[in-house]
Amino acid sequence: MKTVIVSASLLLSCTFAFAAAPGGKALYQDNCASCHGAKGQGGNGPRLVGDASQWPARLFQRAVLSGIDDHGRPLKAAMPHWQNASLKSDHGAAPTQVEIKAIQRYLKQIK
Repeated sequence: MKTVIVSASLLLSCTFAFAAAPGGKALYQDNCASCHGAKGQGGNGPRLVGDASQWPARLFQRAVLSGIDDHGRPLKAAMPHWQNASLKSDHGAAPTQVEIKAIQRYLKQIK
């Protein structure tokens, strides 16, 4: 039997890191809603709810980061905020898989 010892400070810092990560709704509202609509209904950007929100996660991520749709074709217009930048709160770091998945999960919840 193996014994695992975890320090309280490590456990607290891990808990804090997970608690501090913004949810999909906050990420979407801060970074996507201005083009795709508050409810993913479309606007300047295409509709996401019921469409891209239902794609497999790898295709949704590819569209977000590379501008390639679910059929392997370039999007009509690249997402300007994501293509050469980052989420507003990341100060220049590319969006992570966790962040992109959180946004997609949020979009799947919208009716």
